[in-house]
Amino acid sequence: MTHDELVIVGPSRWRIAPDPKADIVGQVRVSVRGGGLRESTVEVPGQDGVVSTKLGYSPAEVTVEVRVADFGQLDRIRRFAEVYRNRRGAEKHTPVQLVHPATHRWGIREVYLVDLEEAPLDWREGYRLTLRFQEWWPETRTKKAAKQQGSGAGGEGGLLGQGVSVLEVDRPSKSPPPPPKR
Repeated sequence: MTHDELVIVGPSRWRIAPDPKADIVGQVRVSVRGGGLRESTVEVPGQDGVVSTKLGYSPAEVTVEVRVADFGQLDRIRRFAEVYRNRRGAEKHTPVQLVHPATHRWGIREVYLVDLEEAPLDWREGYRLTLRFQEWWPETRTKKAAKQQGSGAGGEGGLLGQGVSVLEVDRPSKSPPPPPKR
């Protein structure tokens, strides 16, 4: 399913639509690849079980493909990309909001521009620019608790329980269960 209009809201507002009154006149297609929990699963030799390690969360990715008929419209997209593109040495991202049913459906509030690709001119389809965004999560500041050194052997008490959490999951046995007694 496609939607004909995308509004990009940041320090300035850009509307991409086939409407002649839009900021960029063209067709737009938005696709979302939802982020989620990243895990690493390892079978433990000699045991009936699997160890799953939670590695954190991966952000969602949004790909916006814009097709325009004339070069002037493509130039407007380039100007947008120049404003929001992260340059070498940039210390922080410039988050924007993408107003589109696909981003709303997946609960993606803010994104930042990760990559852009301009395809060669196709005489039938016009100019095509692909913008890839990644979900932006503001950095959360947490208060550091006072360090408590555990009384474990070798001074490991302070390290246990911190960092990566491990979840053990029982795997079904290879042999089938015995039949029920009658």
